[in-house]
Amino acid sequence: MVIFENGGDQIILRDEKYYFRGEDGAHLSQYWEFEITKEDAERVMRDASYSTTLFLDYQNKLWGLVK
Repeated sequence: MVIFENGGDQIILRDEKYYFRGEDGAHLSQYWEFEITKEDAERVMRDASYSTTLFLDYQNKLWGLVK
């Protein structure tokens, strides 16, 4: 169930877990969905710009740039 949406970014609640879904905005856009904490979900709902930080942190971890 989508519990928050802003400009294509969504916070989803599924099986009592929170997920972020969004598009990377690149020339050949790709949609991403990954699990986030309840605290991160609440923060995005208060300040939608925090979704950028979540997305970049996820990509950096995925690509092995940070642990």
